[in-house]
Amino acid sequence: MKKRAVLCMLTALLVLSLAAPASARGESAPLRGADYTDIPELAEKLDRVFAGSPVLYSDIRCRTPVRADLNTGAVPPGTVYYVRSAAGEVYSGTSCYIYANAVYAALFGDVPCHGDDVGWINSECAAKNLSAVSFDGFRSLGVRFGALVRTTSNPDGSYNGNYGHSVILLAYDSSGLTYLEGNGDGRGLVRAVRVSWDEFNRGQLWSRSRRICFIVQPTAEYMASLAGETGLVGSFARTRAVAAFRDVPPDAWYASGVAFCCQLGILNGRSADTFAPAEPVTVAEGVAVCAKFLSRCYDDGRDFTSDGVWYGPFYDYCRIWGIGVDFAEPETPIRRADFVRLMSRALPDSALTPGDPIAFPDVPPASSFAGAVRRMTATGVILGSNGLFRPDSTLTRAEMAQIVARMADRDLRGK
Repeated sequence: MKKRAVLCMLTALLVLSLAAPASARGESAPLRGADYTDIPELAEKLDRVFAGSPVLYSDIRCRTPVRADLNTGAVPPGTVYYVRSAAGEVYSGTSCYIYANAVYAALFGDVPCHGDDVGWINSECAAKNLSAVSFDGFRSLGVRFGALVRTTSNPDGSYNGNYGHSVILLAYDSSGLTYLEGNGDGRGLVRAVRVSWDEFNRGQLWSRSRRICFIVQPTAEYMASLAGETGLVGSFARTRAVAAFRDVPPDAWYASGVAFCCQLGILNGRSADTFAPAEPVTVAEGVAVCAKFLSRCYDDGRDFTSDGVWYGPFYDYCRIWGIGVDFAEPETPIRRADFVRLMSRALPDSALTPGDPIAFPDVPPASSFAGAVRRMTATGVILGSNGLFRPDSTLTRAEMAQIVARMADRDLRGK
């Protein structure tokens, strides 16, 4: 995995990436690629798409580019255009179909013109033959940023020889979804659209007697490879604004970690304007952060809501990954040694960076946490304090934020 300067994702993001600003339906609005992905390479490509950079061609040799600015009539209905994949294959089509494929090719190199076939380079089919879409449904399927969603009028959900619509998903949250489309509603427009889940279901599916025949998206591995180039691990898009905590001085050693983790949505403040950096972390809170990191790292859209005790789903999720979580009572303060052992199990080998481990004098080589400490110091996540690790000290919220931030972003390691 290359590293130039993210996770998912995936995407890889995300992306995904999920909540992001969106334009009003059919109205011109300034859009930025960075609003939808933290991966600079994808953000730059998306900016070029927003600005009308050619992704379509008017000739079969793909020598004459066609501009397709947002919110313009640059894609007349019925006009045949061409697009070339990263592998050099040329495909043709009209309206939304070819526009969506062209944008997808510009972002990920693939052209999913073959529908739900599996002959792509960087893509996978996330779903087939759906009668409706929803936030929970997309999360359970792990739908990512940039997915191509194709609807069909064929009652069996099949792909070929049908009327339908093709869009590129930019973002989604509990209130709705944002996408790019060409020839929206037959008006020959290239535009960004924001609709509620009900509006999409009624407007694109039910009122037109259509189904979703497939959702094609970049693989988690491909998104992770792009994220790796930026330093980020997995699907760690910063989807929230930076919180202004009055108890986190801008020059504090943990300030960057707090800002990063709160932007990720992995940590929250104790109130709207306080973070409580010196407050101890409980075992349950440590397990919850471990589970959230795992879920974001692998971009699986895990839902941690609970009808019972709040930390139950987090414990269950860690157990699925084979991570032991029953080492102490949930409401007791967690030791630094136990938290590092938890998080070391959550950090995949692909996210490690080369380095030498630190031999702390207070970490016995035969201790149960020695291996985790060696692994986390070698990759620059754990630095110690005044030459010591302090394994039995209670972990503070400031320390937790800095550890998680270094795990998620390689560029923060060793700092």
